[in-house]
Order: sequence, then structure tokens, then C-alpha cells
Amino acid sequence: MIAPAAPRVQRLRQPPGRPQDPPAPTTGTRAAGERAPHEEIYILCRACLHPIARPVDRISVQGRHMHTFANPHGLVFEIGCFQNAPGCGVIGPASDEFTWFPGHRWRVCVCAACLAHLGWLFTAPGGGAFHGLILDRLIEPSP
Repeated sequence: MIAPAAPRVQRLRQPPGRPQDPPAPTTGTRAAGERAPHEEIYILCRACLHPIARPVDRISVQGRHMHTFANPHGLVFEIGCFQNAPGCGVIGPASDEFTWFPGHRWRVCVCAACLAHLGWLFTAPGGGAFHGLILDRLIEPSP
């Protein structure tokens, strides 16, 4: 009898010049709300708590940070726009089919740790790009 192969999970390769993993949020014995200067605050993947983006990476696209869209199958997504999401990897080819942002191509974004679908990377012909991340698949940091 042949035993089934163990599932194989691979990390996604990050583009050159981007860190493989952002520093993990730290916890310590500091008073509530007190952080060391070097500590970063991250928005986390809801599925595995991997750091995805920083609150300071939020941007406005077409006049808003948050957008609500439906895909061709009728699934509705509320996304937030981020200039950087180092905790994401991208998969699949770029497509301009059914793009929510005219003039932009999109690729699927997944959590670099658990591969959960987190949103899309939108790229413009001139090279500009931003992440549209599904907000209910993220955990916002506490104030």
C-alpha cells in the first residue's frame, strides 16, 4: 500500500528589494499603549495572524480608501487600498478582465504565510501599483 504524500506548502518568492518577512509585532511587559520606538504595528491576516501591512500604508484611490465591488459571479468584496503589503505574495498572471480600476491590471494577492486569498495587486501601465485588500480578511491593530 502506498501512503498519501504529505501536503506541501511553499513560501511565495518576494520581489527583489522587499523583505521576505516583515518584523513580527512584539508583545512585552510595557504598559498598555506604550511601544518601543522600533516596534511596528501591523494589520494581520485573519486566518493565521501573519503581519500583512501597516496602517500607515493605507492610501486613497479614486478619492477613497475603502471600495465595495462585486465580481462577475456576484460575490461582493469591501476592499481597502494600500501602497505596500509586504506580508502578501501574488499569484497568477496579470489580467485586465473585469478590473475594478480602469486602466489597471490585477493579480491575486495571498497571505505569504498561509496562502489565504487576501485581495488583489493592481498595476497601472506606467508602473504604479497598489494592493486592494479584502477588509474582512484582515485584523486591524488595537488603538
